[in-house]
Amino acid sequence: MAADHWRIMTSLAGSAVSADLLAHAVGTLDGSAFFSDLRTGKAPAEMVRDVFGQYYLWRNQFHRWLGVCVVKSPAFGTEFDASRVLTGLTEHIAEEVGGDHHGLAVRMLRALGVERPSSVEPLPVTAAYCESFPARFLAPGADGAEAVAALAGREIASPVRNRVVLDALAEHYGVVSGLEFLTLHETKGPGQFAALWDILVNGYFADEALMLAAARREIGEHVAFWDEVYAHLSRSLAGVPA
Repeated sequence: MAADHWRIMTSLAGSAVSADLLAHAVGTLDGSAFFSDLRTGKAPAEMVRDVFGQYYLWRNQFHRWLGVCVVKSPAFGTEFDASRVLTGLTEHIAEEVGGDHHGLAVRMLRALGVERPSSVEPLPVTAAYCESFPARFLAPGADGAEAVAALAGREIASPVRNRVVLDALAEHYGVVSGLEFLTLHETKGPGQFAALWDILVNGYFADEALMLAAARREIGEHVAFWDEVYAHLSRSLAGVPA
């Protein structure tokens, strides 16, 4: 990817944290079995389609992950800036709804050959990933700031991931249209990351080192989800029992 592209992204986030997380996202994607095979065109087209079908099912539940952050947000009257935290999170939710992200995701799946996205059934790994965030961060004693940091990591990784996908689909799979869902997040991701990180450092007064670790972990969890789906589909294609 062009160096200028990354410089623009880091300046938007306005912090050395963003540079660290971008580098971590790039390295994690470089080590991914699925994204490596996608980059080279090695992944069969039908498997690429099915992997994105599972991603679609998870993405349809992303608002629930934002809801977890709202539930774990600080109460008014505490030392934290509850107004700032809730304003930032609700703006993020409004973007999810107002931006018709679901409609764009359906258009993307159809471009990949899934005529009826509503017919896609979740794999066990997808169901587990969908529940992983609530399971971790709704637990008693879980830190609301850490949940926001995890979401921030996912947001800054999205443009890196999407650029890999867009380039690979065009070069190896002949898919160049219907992908506005990916291009939208490529442009919005850095700003959304910056907004979430602002919540942490100004709303929660969170320890950036601890929050950085949480964001890095979430990037790893996210890429692992794609790889686990790919591995499951690969075994099925080879006739190996799950």
